[in-house]
Amino acid sequence: MKYLHPFTFLEKMNGGPVDTGDAAAISLLRKKMMAELELTEDKILWIGKQAFSKNDLLKFFDGLQSPLNLQLYQQINNDEVLSTFLETGKQTRPFHDNDWYKDPRFIQFISPYYEPLFTTAILKALKEQDVAVLQRLFANPVLMDSAARNKSDEKISRLLQEEYKALEEAGTRRKSDRACRTDEVTPLLTRQHMQVLNTLPDLFQGHRNDWGLLLIQFALILDFTNESKRALALLREMDMLQVSTHIREERQRHLEQLEDKMQRRKSILGRFFGAGAASPSQRKKRSRDFMIRGAIAVAVVVTIVIGARLEPAYTPRIRVGESKTSVFSGARTSHAMQYLLSQILLENDQRMQQLLTKPALATPVTGTDLYGPEFMLALSMQGTYGNDYMPPPFGRPREWKQEDSSWNDPAHRRSLHIVNRQDVSLITMVQTPDSFYSCYIASFDSAFVPLPLSVSRVYFYVGLGWDAEWKAPYAMDYVPAYRAQGFFLMTAYDALSFLQHSCLQFNLDTTYWQHSNRYIPMEVSLSAKQELQLRQLNNNFNGVDMIPVE
Repeated sequence: MKYLHPFTFLEKMNGGPVDTGDAAAISLLRKKMMAELELTEDKILWIGKQAFSKNDLLKFFDGLQSPLNLQLYQQINNDEVLSTFLETGKQTRPFHDNDWYKDPRFIQFISPYYEPLFTTAILKALKEQDVAVLQRLFANPVLMDSAARNKSDEKISRLLQEEYKALEEAGTRRKSDRACRTDEVTPLLTRQHMQVLNTLPDLFQGHRNDWGLLLIQFALILDFTNESKRALALLREMDMLQVSTHIREERQRHLEQLEDKMQRRKSILGRFFGAGAASPSQRKKRSRDFMIRGAIAVAVVVTIVIGARLEPAYTPRIRVGESKTSVFSGARTSHAMQYLLSQILLENDQRMQQLLTKPALATPVTGTDLYGPEFMLALSMQGTYGNDYMPPPFGRPREWKQEDSSWNDPAHRRSLHIVNRQDVSLITMVQTPDSFYSCYIASFDSAFVPLPLSVSRVYFYVGLGWDAEWKAPYAMDYVPAYRAQGFFLMTAYDALSFLQHSCLQFNLDTTYWQHSNRYIPMEVSLSAKQELQLRQLNNNFNGVDMIPVE
């Protein structure tokens, strides 16, 4: 809807100033304009370059009969910057400070005029990478109601997704054809474009994070296709992009690896061409010696490559042991749980490479048991181990405190309600002496995880990019047929430390839980130090002991 400045419009039609408080003068002008409209062939009245139908004129003059509307028009007229923006879509200075800009009546009135102009200006500035215009527009008060704001955000998101898709497709083409040029996405790799993304409000932080991962992926593709200098420059420029902590850490890790690779390459070439030699003859001799050593090195490399085809890549092993005083020592699930944890705790750079270079992976549905079936199959193959396990008594006299019904639900009684308040995924794993199951929880989602009427342990595995096909480098010693499959390709924040130190042992009181419909609400979130933390959402400990496990 185009904004029509009433005072300017009336003066133009009247041929001079008009008192908007003079009802008779306004009525006379209305009749005059309606009469002129009726005399036109197409029933359209042109005033300057603007066309008006009969309905347009009726709505305009009806609006002038409202004292509130006249007051709102006057507030706009008092701010020449806002008034000019509504008429031209251009802004050179900030809007004036005005308490009316926070008034819901003013917001509702101006929103239909403001939203199309604001959104068009934002989209134009994004395409032209005009940081100054974006900063001015986003610094203004938000003169849109919720519906208009959602409409504007959707249009902006659509443009950002088009850019994301363009860069993603360029990377895919480059990976499959090293000679393929990607000049069309060069503007998307510049500092200017990163500054543009930084000007976007917090609502678009998720896009900045996704863009950061995509830039790392594109840099690795450039390095893979022999453009290491461009890759290095891109990773360095990325330092200014405002992304989450774990993405910044991944950028720094790949930057250091690439810098080290470039330095080693530079050192080798320098020695080959006789760098540091005092005379041409010395340089010639040094180059000849280097070529001889190079030939020997090539022979060694060939031998290693041939051997590598016959010998699988070595990955350092991690052993996870069970304390002799542990309640689960000797339990049927003990060996398999130690094995699964040891494979999860293996940090593998190849996983990260997969996340950055592999096509988009299918995301599991919240509630899916990703590890349980294979784990239980392994238990059925380990013979009689653990069959004679007897858990030690853990009962104790308890005093049950009064509790409210805020966390009661018969359908989910005796369950943990795990709320994932992070931008990465979570797998909750429950180990009992003779069984195991897991529950995948997507980012910013939640799920109910039932607890058994016995002792149990609960682990929390956090990460990004689930790959159901990724297999552990080692099989389970006790059951060689069991090789864990499915891992997060990238750990987030302090996920591996969190997996070890957030483990809880639950001892449930049988008498209490036979009658209670309560569930236990817990959340996994980030602390102020950007570290993962586990927190119970109420202080009701009736019928349960929660013991941290080291």
